[in-house]
Amino acid sequence: MARTYNSELRARRALENRDRVLAVATEMFCGRGWVSTTMADVATDAGVTRQTVYQQFPNKLALLDACIDHALTAGEGIPVRELAEYRAMGNGPPEERLAAGARWLCAAHVRSAAIQNVLDEAAVTDPAAAQRLQVREANRWDEVQWALTVITGARPADAIVDAVWLLAARRNWLRLIAERGWTPGEWTEWFIGHARIDLSGGGSSPSVSSAQ
Repeated sequence: MARTYNSELRARRALENRDRVLAVATEMFCGRGWVSTTMADVATDAGVTRQTVYQQFPNKLALLDACIDHALTAGEGIPVRELAEYRAMGNGPPEERLAAGARWLCAAHVRSAAIQNVLDEAAVTDPAAAQRLQVREANRWDEVQWALTVITGARPADAIVDAVWLLAARRNWLRLIAERGWTPGEWTEWFIGHARIDLSGGGSSPSVSSAQ
């Protein structure tokens, strides 16, 4: 019994340490940027040893990658597609599904756009970061295709996925929110309106309006 208790305690502390490291690293990456953030500084601010950080994250890029995943999943530790807010886009008529998808994407941008932008910046000078960004963008395209299939009930044409993939980009979010002063609600309405047009443009998927 004592061994089981100690094992559970160690596991719980390891998770707590990981969450604290991710929180500190996210704040540091977003505040200082890619170059000025170090693993040693993250460990110090998180109140753990550098060894503890390196045991879970072998390098700075792996730490940044984990911060992005943590933000995208709202710290739930489950795949994005299993989140209740994400699954909501599979319920109701197509117009309601599109609105649910827009709300989920808006919330995801609120949580993750800034930390993902750090990877964008790192990719300019770091070849490994550039490669990781390429993989993440390819995965994002796949997620857009999946979400549009759920919303419309049919696999959309690649051209439609391309259009919505560009529309949903965090760069657009950051420009409109940070530079132009839009509110998340204004962005959501903008996204719904343009996505509706893209989905009504033809291809293999039915339009949102005609599918109702």
